[in-house]
Amino acid sequence: MKHEPHAQDRLRPDEPRSRDLEQAKQDDLQSARGHHHDPAFYDRLGLADPEPAPPEERFLISIYGERWTPEDREAGQFSEGTVEIERGTVDANELQRIGQDYGLDLPSASDPRHTPYLWFSSSTPREDQEYFEQGVHKYYSLHIHEVNGHRPEPADIQRIADLIGVRFDHPMQLEPPAHEQEGPDLCL
Repeated sequence: MKHEPHAQDRLRPDEPRSRDLEQAKQDDLQSARGHHHDPAFYDRLGLADPEPAPPEERFLISIYGERWTPEDREAGQFSEGTVEIERGTVDANELQRIGQDYGLDLPSASDPRHTPYLWFSSSTPREDQEYFEQGVHKYYSLHIHEVNGHRPEPADIQRIADLIGVRFDHPMQLEPPAHEQEGPDLCL
């Protein structure tokens, strides 16, 4: 006697394929939602990208160092300056890393609009081998020469400060608050 498979048993080999097709549809939908910043996606469809990605920012920077020995600190003048980076071009990720690596935490002015040339510096010495063994204090300063090929403007300086985690006493507000109120405030 020959065993006849039930109808549901005959569908099982096709079931993974239908699940794969359904998963592929979901993946396509998710992919389409995720391509809103991919110009190639819109080019393939013959459409214009509704939100073109902003060009990557480039920063022309220099990092200078001051090496203070215990004798220098006593005399009130450092005896050795260093150039860590001389007019190097970096992107935003590199600039953020540099801010952390060099301990940059202090702007040279309280407001980015008050001076045409502003820099950022470290306020505490780098705790490295020389610090612990010889008492040498090293401080660093970041100088921004250009942002995307032009001299930095106050808004550029504020963006850089935000990027590297430096706070001004009087910061610029670059973006409007998330939800501005239209009309009177009825909650007193």
